Amino acid sequence: MKKQLHKRIGSGAKRIGHKVTKYLLERDTLFATLWVFIFIILLGSIPLNLGSMNPIKLGMKDFDFNDLYYSKVSGRIDSIDKRIVIVNIGMANREEIAMIIDKVASYKPKVMGLDVLFNEPREEKEDSVLRDCFRRNKNLVLAVKYQTNKQDKLIGGNNVFADSSTKVGFVNFPYDTDYESIRYYFPFKADDHDKHVVIPSFTSALVKEYDQAAYEKILKKSNQKTIINYTRELSHKKSDYQVIELDKLMNDEVYPGAIEGKIALLAYVNTNPNDVEDKKFTPMNERYYGKTVPDMNGIVVHANIISMVLDRNYIKKIPSWGNILLAIVICWLHMSFFIHYYLESHIWFHLAAKIAQVASAIFFVWLGMEIYRRYGLKVDMKMSLVTIILAVDVIYFYEAWAVWMHKKFHYHTVFKPHHH
Repeated sequence: MKKQLHKRIGSGAKRIGHKVTKYLLERDTLFATLWVFIFIILLGSIPLNLGSMNPIKLGMKDFDFNDLYYSKVSGRIDSIDKRIVIVNIGMANREEIAMIIDKVASYKPKVMGLDVLFNEPREEKEDSVLRDCFRRNKNLVLAVKYQTNKQDKLIGGNNVFADSSTKVGFVNFPYDTDYESIRYYFPFKADDHDKHVVIPSFTSALVKEYDQAAYEKILKKSNQKTIINYTRELSHKKSDYQVIELDKLMNDEVYPGAIEGKIALLAYVNTNPNDVEDKKFTPMNERYYGKTVPDMNGIVVHANIISMVLDRNYIKKIPSWGNILLAIVICWLHMSFFIHYYLESHIWFHLAAKIAQVASAIFFVWLGMEIYRRYGLKVDMKMSLVTIILAVDVIYFYEAWAVWMHKKFHYHTVFKPHHH
């Protein structure tokens, strides 16, 4: 009589469990696991820079497994954020920008943000008109860049119109090159030597004027690199933020409720996928690895940050020690499974190991994304996957060492000379 299906599944799970746990507490399993991490440390300590010779490394350099969540699985919210309106100023000159600001102000937004840097003075008439406009509109936040001066003091620069009478916020992000995805931002930057010198980010300065409670919440993250939780996009395919084009604004073709009481973001916007002007790489890029074309305008990145802060929709991050501990446990379990096949079914060892590696990679990437989606918790699975990959090769090194130790010092080991 054939076993019932649930009994066959149960007995199969029991056999697999036995293969995982049989060597779990053996000293060899624990030491072999330790060897994996020793190899990781040694490989990471090699001073040679071979990045330019390694296409796989170059392709994976700017890759995060949670990019799959944004790019393919989708963390998007299918609704327009009605608290934010983006005004496309196009290629307006300084005098025209002043006119645009005054026009937007006439619709009574709660706060306005101008994402334009004015690096140097120009024609006096244009600059004078713009300066008067800035002084006239007290609810306007100007963009600056955080940097340090010759005295190594934190300042907000790259804007000749920013002074003590204007509200400012920095727009630069903590990334090394223009080719990296923007995954983090600083809500505030504090001077390393004088903690009283603090510059808010562009988004924090805007939130302060719009929602004081949300601002107080983000204020606790001063000088902390914070994960950006992208929920909306603005592209040729989809618009999750309302955009007002310049011609409609200036021709009074905008109904008052579109801007009144909202956060009005003034910036250059384009949704042409082939136009990379003022665009950044983000996790929402359809190419989540080996990216070639930036996908999101800078102002839309800021809009996503504002939406996140107003909704208190933050992503929490597992500390490094937690990721390391997880990698140790996962490596330990896999090492026990691999040693079982290596010693008792060596003919099937490589096949079983490869299947286990592929299955584990798929499972743990899925698990990481699921935890990210359900609980807003980021678990870095990279080290765990690296340990699974290295474990198979480390067994050979460990076996040679263990057998040598057994012959030389009678070291107790489950590995024997020519056991297979």
